[in-house]
Amino acid sequence: MASQQLTSNLQDEVICSICMDTLQEPVTIDCGHTFCLRCISQVGSSSDELLKCPLCQKFVQRSTIRPNWLVVNLVEKIQAIDPSEIQPEEREMRCPKHGEKIHYFCEQDGEFLCVVCRDSRDHRSHNPSLIEEAAQHYQGQIQSKLEVLLQKEKEIILEKIKGEQKNDVFLSQVRLEKQRIKQHFRFLRQGLEKEENFFMTRLHWLEMEGAKGKKFYSISTQAQLNSLEKLIKSLKNKQQMQPRQLLEDIKTLLSRSNVFQFLNPTPVPEGLEKKFNEAKSSHNVITENLRKFKENLQTEKKKDEARFLKSLDEKDKKSWNMLEKNNPELPSPVTSVLLQARSRASYVEVPRDRINSENTGSGRIEDPRSALIAVTLDADTAHPDLSLSLDLKTVTLDFIPQSDSAEPTNPKCFYPFRCVLGLPGFSMGRQAWEVEIQGPRGGASVVGVASELVPRRGHLRLEPLLGFWALRIFGSTCQALMENCTRKDLPVCPRKLGVLVDYNDGKIIFYDATNNNHIYTFQASFPGPIFPFFRLLLPGTQVTLSP
Repeated sequence: MASQQLTSNLQDEVICSICMDTLQEPVTIDCGHTFCLRCISQVGSSSDELLKCPLCQKFVQRSTIRPNWLVVNLVEKIQAIDPSEIQPEEREMRCPKHGEKIHYFCEQDGEFLCVVCRDSRDHRSHNPSLIEEAAQHYQGQIQSKLEVLLQKEKEIILEKIKGEQKNDVFLSQVRLEKQRIKQHFRFLRQGLEKEENFFMTRLHWLEMEGAKGKKFYSISTQAQLNSLEKLIKSLKNKQQMQPRQLLEDIKTLLSRSNVFQFLNPTPVPEGLEKKFNEAKSSHNVITENLRKFKENLQTEKKKDEARFLKSLDEKDKKSWNMLEKNNPELPSPVTSVLLQARSRASYVEVPRDRINSENTGSGRIEDPRSALIAVTLDADTAHPDLSLSLDLKTVTLDFIPQSDSAEPTNPKCFYPFRCVLGLPGFSMGRQAWEVEIQGPRGGASVVGVASELVPRRGHLRLEPLLGFWALRIFGSTCQALMENCTRKDLPVCPRKLGVLVDYNDGKIIFYDATNNNHIYTFQASFPGPIFPFFRLLLPGTQVTLSP
């Protein structure tokens, strides 16, 4: 049997100094050091011919990486060792009193004995047994206790799984309720905005029609004034004339003076005044209803806040107070806290000239690959129709079934939209990853990032205010997904797309991974961790991650 110390030493010798795990596909470079093939391949840029050894810092040719078959065989043999065959090295035990070898065990006193101790007056009546026989006796007791504890372990594991599932369901319900409340208030705001727009449009129309009436009234009255001024001027001129001239056409002139009458048009058409009074009356009704609604909402809010705070014990109150203290962006009322937790997520489109000034004048993103990290797909979130590769780097939509797939029980899984998240998530710093899209018509998918808080069930609105910042690539078209499910057409449609997240600055930058040219940028205030996000739209579409 192998000794425990020897096995441990051998295992230490086959540890990769990069990943600190047992060597996988061991390879050796020119300086003589050995690493995992995957680990050493990721050192430096894959396009560089030279790489620097992480241990001795020497530069070696990347092309000289070669398998180390000796280490491969050694790893296989170490992994083949049965842990039960590894025995700790036992040292020879001797009696501290008499110097004799220890052969016996006194069960009554729980002491190891030599021959002299066994025959002594202290242990003679205790019937000591040989160590091997005593160990055999206790082996049975150990086995019995072990079976009981193993059964308890299974029961605890099952309870743990059930408890975690229950907690996941609870968290999912909380997040869905948060999303539902946000949507309801958003719909309410949209309804009020539509009503406001209608009122303002109606008043604007009345204002325009009133302006037209004013213009007509002014022109009409001015024309009559002009005619009257001419008549007055003619009469004054007659007064200044000689008798013969004065009498010429005098009857006609006096007749015109007798028949002149001011035709006073209506300054404001009666119909417009009626329509304005109707608008004012409707506005008064809406205003009164909103006032009552606000009062009821304030009353219910205070009651709900009081009930919630009263239900908290001392420990919960400390946690609540800490949340309010450490989150100045959150207002204190309970309802506002729940509603505002995610509503801070927002976006603004960054103009292209600003992007160019932040990077280079040519519109290129400055060295995005310096921020590249390894991203994999999160299998727990994948829709059942999506197929993931073993290395979790490729997702494929093989087909669309004739009938709807059964809804998965895992609350993390997207359904019915065929979506999947990537790992890791981001809550700070600057990270980038790249994807290649393939399939019929060049492939069809949505690529970007999503908030941790986005819903996983039901109809998804892929827009920034709901936690999605993404581009839609369908054949030869590329579009940014905007507010209210609108899309902004973009001038390029790359098959290899890069995503650069600058969490601290609140930017999601998309670029063409073949030439680093900028495509589009969202700017946002993130409500928490965000994750790579993918949605596949057509059967046969395949999305591959790199690195």
